[in-house]
Amino acid sequence: MPKLRPVDLDFVERAESVLSTEVDLPASIEEVWDVIVDNKSWTNWLLGCRSMQASQPIWNAPGDTRRVQLGVINIDEVAVAIDRPGRWAMSLTKSSLPIASAMLEMLELTDTSRHGETRTEVRWTGALDHLRYLRPMSTVIETRLIDLWGRSLEALHDEVVSRR
Repeated sequence: MPKLRPVDLDFVERAESVLSTEVDLPASIEEVWDVIVDNKSWTNWLLGCRSMQASQPIWNAPGDTRRVQLGVINIDEVAVAIDRPGRWAMSLTKSSLPIASAMLEMLELTDTSRHGETRTEVRWTGALDHLRYLRPMSTVIETRLIDLWGRSLEALHDEVVSRR
């Protein structure tokens, strides 16, 4: 599998493209966090996720690794930040279908409770440097990533509810 350049959190500040989408869920920040760090749960809510093989069943520290099968694509990742319960980030290290030379994905949780209703905003941020030969398709790639994550974050709520 082709390798991607490993990156840390500061990559968001210097990446060629930074994308994001968010959803406000009627759930506590702890409920959402528990689903995000549970590697087995991702096949239930990340659209197209067929399998997840992780070094740890629960992400708990930077350096934890996993392989995601997303459709027919295999992706290797390493955790670069796990700040309970607010930020989870990983660097993609290999991909069987490379779309970038470097890529970081991050989920950030914010308590948005109001008027006695418990709520959490979940924001996905993707930072990437496109492969030179794919730059003409960068808008299509970025639109697909935002759509995938937007729909997946909506599905995240169903997984949270199923655990109640």
